[in-house]
Amino acid sequence: MRRLLWLLPALFACSHGRAAGDDAPTPGEAGIDAATPALPLEVHALGVQGYVLRRGDDVVMTAPMFTRQSALEVSLNLPLAPDDAAVDAGLATEPLDKLSAIVAGHAHYDHFIDVAHILTIAPRATAYANLTGSHILAALAPDRAATCTSPPSPTVIPRQRMIAMDDPLASHVDYTNCPSQAPPGAPLTGTWLDVPGAHVRLMAFCSMHPPQIGPYHFGQGSIDADQCDLPAAASGWLEGQTLAFLIDFLDDAGRVAMRVYYQDAPTNPPLGHVPAAILAEAPVDLAILCVGNYDAVANQPGDVVANLQPRFAVSGHWEDFFQPLTSPLQPIPLLNLDAYKAKADAALPGSPDAPLVVDGAPMDVRQIVTIPGSRLEVPAAP
Repeated sequence: MRRLLWLLPALFACSHGRAAGDDAPTPGEAGIDAATPALPLEVHALGVQGYVLRRGDDVVMTAPMFTRQSALEVSLNLPLAPDDAAVDAGLATEPLDKLSAIVAGHAHYDHFIDVAHILTIAPRATAYANLTGSHILAALAPDRAATCTSPPSPTVIPRQRMIAMDDPLASHVDYTNCPSQAPPGAPLTGTWLDVPGAHVRLMAFCSMHPPQIGPYHFGQGSIDADQCDLPAAASGWLEGQTLAFLIDFLDDAGRVAMRVYYQDAPTNPPLGHVPAAILAEAPVDLAILCVGNYDAVANQPGDVVANLQPRFAVSGHWEDFFQPLTSPLQPIPLLNLDAYKAKADAALPGSPDAPLVVDGAPMDVRQIVTIPGSRLEVPAAP
């Protein structure tokens, strides 16, 4: 039992639009490869796999985790409530009035438990995740099912503020690399989804979440019906369809000014990879990668970096999040973080085309493992 508790942090790996192939803009057709304003992308690492991405007035967040529970409490399946006060404190300096999108690749609690409260303090934001996440947040909808007998939550999230990218009736997921994952009625090619009120568009890609300890897969499966209440314990936050994302920041003419790739679980290729035809539209400026249980898949991060060929990469979800937020940072037990860093260095060798700025200091590297609280500036391509 003690060994299981020690390994529990590895249980959670970070483990209307245009059809991608048919009528997506091609280089030259919509000016997608034309010169764009040299506005950088500001990145604030929130910890675990949460990042605030800002270009000008456009702000996107990848789902953070501020709620904490000890390994013992998780193993005993004890009740777990979102820590709203910790969320408020962790996001106190963020431009929540400008936040338009919260992106999550799966619905494990370490990626999704704090999303509902963030929606209440970010009035313009919409969450973009999977159907399981949508069914979970339906517990907070003002029109909960009439069959629900529990008292409604004081937190109310209108249904339109949660978009399931893998809804087969309105899919924005590209299943080119994994056609067997496509639900009946969903097209194989992805579609771009424009984020309302922002110069941002999103597309999701079928991905995977590996088992966390040997063959043991915590939180596997999907939630297939609207819930009356949020999950009571960590084990109730099932992952659903795991997704990776492209997040495009657009200029005023609708051209790609900065392209970000985001994953919150390491993958075996070609799952989680982006088809060549979509990458040909615009290069990836920043890849946000997951450390997590990277050694549970074939070649992380080498394979995904080879697929994306990003200008820069940052990696998160390496810290032991079963510790209180006030505890000193330490890696997930038994995680060989130095080995991951060496692999990441080998995957992105050479000097950058312009300096990556980390906490005000220009860096002559193309990838870093981020420390919670760090602020980065990704330069526009020369």
